[in-house]
Amino acid sequence: MSEVLVNYSTDVYTDSELVSEVESIETHLQGNTTYATPSPSVTTLTVQRIKFQEKVALANNGTPTQTSAKNDERKILEGMLHVEGAYVQLTSGGDETKILSSGMHTAASRSKIGDFDVVSDFRVIVHEASNKVVCSCKSMPKASFYEVLFTPSPATSASVWVSETSTNHTIVINNLPSYVPYVYKMAARGTNMTKNFSNPITKAAS
Repeated sequence: MSEVLVNYSTDVYTDSELVSEVESIETHLQGNTTYATPSPSVTTLTVQRIKFQEKVALANNGTPTQTSAKNDERKILEGMLHVEGAYVQLTSGGDETKILSSGMHTAASRSKIGDFDVVSDFRVIVHEASNKVVCSCKSMPKASFYEVLFTPSPATSASVWVSETSTNHTIVINNLPSYVPYVYKMAARGTNMTKNFSNPITKAAS
């Protein structure tokens, strides 16, 4: 059984990496049917993450008091993530794919892996009259999981991207509206926080 990795200490995440990680968890939990009642809620995580971000900004070249206040908010955020990790572990039943769909990681990915290059041979395949697309790329050694982001075309700075993750380098996206073009991009990820997404591809399910 896979276990959730919940080490969000400064030895693992810088302040900016922690912010990025929490934003990813918020995106993955929002509307995720596996986690209908996340605890803490996505809203609670977002509020605390914003508080932490504000303190990080103030602590940059700030006073020792501001740095201390930032560290206090970070401890609160780390505590929330530990509680969320327990919820994800219980709700997922230890299923690795379900754990990764929450935006969290598994203990199997504890060893450090550097940045991944952009995935190669990224494809978006449409199956006739199926209301689904299949996104795939070449397998990347040591990748912990793969992620596809998609949003209605055209993509803008205000677009809301939906995330699908899998330990497999082929990801099927179901229940798409027919003949509505969506923009897709894909990345591989290890323990590093950086995700280098492919060039986007626009296609519509049939």
